[in-house]
Amino acid sequence: MWRRDTTAEPGFARRRLFASLIVTILALGAAYAGGNHVLEQLSAVTRGLALAQARSDELQRLIFAAKLSWDAVALVVALGSFSAFAYLYRQASIRRRAEIELRRRIGEQERVLFEVSAMSTMMELLHISRSQAEANQVIGEVLPQLLPSVSGGLYVVRPSNGTLELQYKWGDGAMAKVFAPDDCWALRRSRTHLVERTRSAIMCRHIEHTRQGCLCAPLVGHGEILGVLHLAGGENDSLSQDILRLAGVLAEQLSLALGNLRLQETLRSRSERDPLTDLYNRRHLELSAERELARASRHGHALSFIMLDVDHFKLFNDNNGHEAGDAVLREVAEVLKRHTRVEDIACRFGGEEFLLLLPGCPLEDAYQKAEAIREAIAQLRVTAAGTTLSRITASLGISCHPQHGQQTEDLIRAADVALYKAKGAGRNQVVATSAPGDVMLFGVDDVASVV
Repeated sequence: MWRRDTTAEPGFARRRLFASLIVTILALGAAYAGGNHVLEQLSAVTRGLALAQARSDELQRLIFAAKLSWDAVALVVALGSFSAFAYLYRQASIRRRAEIELRRRIGEQERVLFEVSAMSTMMELLHISRSQAEANQVIGEVLPQLLPSVSGGLYVVRPSNGTLELQYKWGDGAMAKVFAPDDCWALRRSRTHLVERTRSAIMCRHIEHTRQGCLCAPLVGHGEILGVLHLAGGENDSLSQDILRLAGVLAEQLSLALGNLRLQETLRSRSERDPLTDLYNRRHLELSAERELARASRHGHALSFIMLDVDHFKLFNDNNGHEAGDAVLREVAEVLKRHTRVEDIACRFGGEEFLLLLPGCPLEDAYQKAEAIREAIAQLRVTAAGTTLSRITASLGISCHPQHGQQTEDLIRAADVALYKAKGAGRNQVVATSAPGDVMLFGVDDVASVV
């Protein structure tokens, strides 16, 4: 069959050059758009053009064999101009922008899911925390993950004096360890206080002058101020809207958690402490004594008990009223607090009697501590209802594990017997079974006979 020689036709070289240019341009557009399928098609077209120098009809068969998009073929053949490239480039750009937007939205959704998951875990752990120390550990794990691009700190109000104490901080920002409520505008305004770098604003006094954007969010629960969440951006940076949104949510969640924790501590304190003197009550002491006694037996350590009774306490109530008696008990309790270590346990045992539990304290050291307490009480000057009360004295008895007993009841009974020995000997003194100096001495057999 006779075939026409198309290479000899006028303009064939020009069409072949133009087709090669179009294929090259399409290849660049396809590579930019990331379309692997189009690249495969154009690769087939390129191979076809290498063979198309002899027969243009072979070029068409290769195009069909490679399954090139009919739209692309129509543009290359029919238009034969740069508009084909413009169209494909426009489509690739649209696709690229759509992919970028899709990735952005997916990233936002992943970040929101992470924030929800992290806050949910944090709130669950905070609700079962038993102390502020446990809560600080939980907060320290989660907040830096939620707010990695900023520095910050959590302040909690001290119930004793109302100041705010730094519990946990992250990042490089400098923060005050303690400040008064009046030093923070957020607490004074009862709402979030934002200082933006781009605008002049009143800085809280507990924050050093800085060019950073910063924020203070008050933590309020059950109608009282619980603390402050403080955030600070990077150098010359303001806090973004996402960080402000997240800070608001965190402030609400932390307020609930810290409020519940404060309520638990209050209820636990009321169940373990005497409301008048703020010392531990008898129930707490008995539980602690069993634990400390088991520890002392296991490690071979000493464990001393000091029983204290205010001398002639009834006269304070009879002569000056119960208000005077309460004032005496509070002042004696303050003496005990000043003369006890962190590991010691001081409790109001009942009425005007107090009991001290001294882990790891041998009898000789317990005697010295008891003597220091006796002297401190004798120096008290207590005023009630405008009247200065008469001199306050106390008698003290000491027992020690293991020489005076193996059980809590036996040790408390031995200390009580020693106390009554002191009262019988004239009051305002310390009595133990074995102690240095001028202490009254009596043997174990005497204790047993008294019991």
